[in-house]
Amino acid sequence: MNHKLLVGKYTLESLTSGMYLTPLDLYREYVQNAADSIDTALHKNLINRKDAKIIIRIQSSQNNISIEDNGTGILAKEALSTLIDIGNSKKDYKKSRGFRGIGRLSGLGYCKSLSFTTTAFGENVETTVRYDCELLQKLLLPQEGREESISEVMDQVVSCSKKNVDSKTHYFRVDMRSVNNVDGLLIRDKVINYMKQNLPVPFDSSFVWGSVITENLKVNGLVIPEYNIYLDYDGEIIKICKPYSDRILSDRVRRIEDPIEDIKFRTFSVNGDVCAILWYSENNYFGTILDNQVKGIRVRHGNILFGDQNSLRSYFKEERFNGWLCGELNICSDKIIPNSRRDDFEKNDIYLSVLEQFKEWTVEISKEIRARSYKRSLDENSQKIVQTDIKDHINEADITDRFEEIRSEDQYDDMDESDQLASMDLFGKLSILANMQKSVTKYNALNISTKITNEQRMIYAKVFDAVFERMKKKEAEEVIQIILEECVG
Repeated sequence: MNHKLLVGKYTLESLTSGMYLTPLDLYREYVQNAADSIDTALHKNLINRKDAKIIIRIQSSQNNISIEDNGTGILAKEALSTLIDIGNSKKDYKKSRGFRGIGRLSGLGYCKSLSFTTTAFGENVETTVRYDCELLQKLLLPQEGREESISEVMDQVVSCSKKNVDSKTHYFRVDMRSVNNVDGLLIRDKVINYMKQNLPVPFDSSFVWGSVITENLKVNGLVIPEYNIYLDYDGEIIKICKPYSDRILSDRVRRIEDPIEDIKFRTFSVNGDVCAILWYSENNYFGTILDNQVKGIRVRHGNILFGDQNSLRSYFKEERFNGWLCGELNICSDKIIPNSRRDDFEKNDIYLSVLEQFKEWTVEISKEIRARSYKRSLDENSQKIVQTDIKDHINEADITDRFEEIRSEDQYDDMDESDQLASMDLFGKLSILANMQKSVTKYNALNISTKITNEQRMIYAKVFDAVFERMKKKEAEEVIQIILEECVG
């Protein structure tokens, strides 16, 4: 190809503010890089897990953010290229969370100055690479007749400096100055809420089921990576842990505290290899979980949240049931590859197989939710009607009367969500049965079929009558059987 490829400067916008769902994702991007660095430091015995730390500092009055870890740091000779090259990461995607070489750019669009400061163990040199984000924003404004490549823009906005430090130190620090407080980047509670859900942190010690989950996953071959992550918010030190608790507040009407009775697990395997492990709480399933921090089955990879509480919602036939559940689907196969936005995975055959298996599980858990609702809310006879086949009730004499009685009751607004579910299901079943009874024929195969309308049922009955009138009984039965198999199903 006789052309030198030019990558225009506007690509930077796509790789920064245009890449992620929310500005808060920059915390996740920088923390996952810090976690990778700590993993390497642990492997090299530079630190032990107890002393490994990631500290996020927010100075709200000055609009400053910093994220610092005591991982390996970066060698002085590699620092500049590592911190300015784009999409050229040397990390192994099978071992590292951040491997595309673009995550460090996530803060460029939200501050006036972004710098990376690092030193590696055994070197007495600290390297700082600084981006002038204010100048960058000006250069990215459309300018008539001026074409610049990413490289040309980077030459103008990036500077590098070095200084001597203790050779025994090793660290990496991100500093964002004059941060634009967009989407709550500097707001204490919003930041904590985000970090608890998204970052690779342990369960809170007050969550008694946390150790059960961790140990069971370990038995199944999955060790969940957990990191000591602290938020220093204007001097207040907060240890970040996952937000799960032993009781779940649910049902929008009654606001019921529902204690977790047990933790259930399901493994999803492809070609004999475990690719994902699901844990979910077993409780009463009273209705929608009201705490958005724990609501829904979430997807995690390397203990980092992918997407949000709604990412798996569409795999439920009735999507609302995802909001009645609490749990995590942990991806544990290196053949399932994260996408660039960290909100999903590349759609390869293995990932699609896991999703198909997950979808089958949603059918099972939806039946369990219904069964519990029926048991709480319906009498024994109503449970039998709503849970068994239509053909078992088609000839019950009082079906139409019961249907009319329920239809006349104006009660749903005062019910909790579980009662509404059971009552509406019963109403729907009785409605079908009542309508079918209006067109009951002497042919039971027609009566129990749900694949034909009442009008069609009556037409088939007349046809069958005509067949019996004109043919011998045995021949007529054979013809009718053929019609049933070919036309009625």
